[in-house]
Amino acid sequence: MDTRTAGGPSSLGTRIRHRRQALGLSTTEVAERTGLSTDRIRHIENRPSALTAAELVRLAHALDSTVEDLAGPQQPSAPHEPPLAPVLQPMRRGECITLIAAGTVGRIAYTGADEVVVIPVNYCYRDGLIIFRTAADSAVAQYDLAPIAFELDHFDEGMQDGWSVLVNGLVRPATDLETESLQGHLTSWAGGTRDTHMVIEPHRTTGRRIRSW
Repeated sequence: MDTRTAGGPSSLGTRIRHRRQALGLSTTEVAERTGLSTDRIRHIENRPSALTAAELVRLAHALDSTVEDLAGPQQPSAPHEPPLAPVLQPMRRGECITLIAAGTVGRIAYTGADEVVVIPVNYCYRDGLIIFRTAADSAVAQYDLAPIAFELDHFDEGMQDGWSVLVNGLVRPATDLETESLQGHLTSWAGGTRDTHMVIEPHRTTGRRIRSW
């Protein structure tokens, strides 16, 4: 696949740079994710470049994107590329926070009356806290400084890779000030009367990423 132009970076390089910047990643971080050198990432972003199919696949995974989104209508073919092997990697806390801040739907897990409950929630990340809405008579609304877990993930079944972030902490009712600050920024897909805001105070944030190389 050759996306070179006569002057500056190729359209592919521009899309890669914009996606990296949108995720708040440095060229060094993308290099670590892909196994490419930092100089190679900078060259791809800023100069006319011809990428191998393997490089494009690695970049798509590293940027939580797809080959189609990065490359546009033309898709690379790689009949001679070796098969990809999965690698499980821990994620740094900063990377986990970036993914949480960019999301809107996650899962909470807590101990109910006689069993563990796991449910999806719409949430908002604000000032280091995870805030979600629930019904006033729900079990989790009765919690006050009780243990809770929050999980966020993304998977590509076709490529058999993805990432998962886990937050362990305590849940409590939101203060009036915290509730007021979220007006218009947190909507529950489930509808109904869900006017009780709950706050998760993270104590531990971890993540893992599995990717094919």
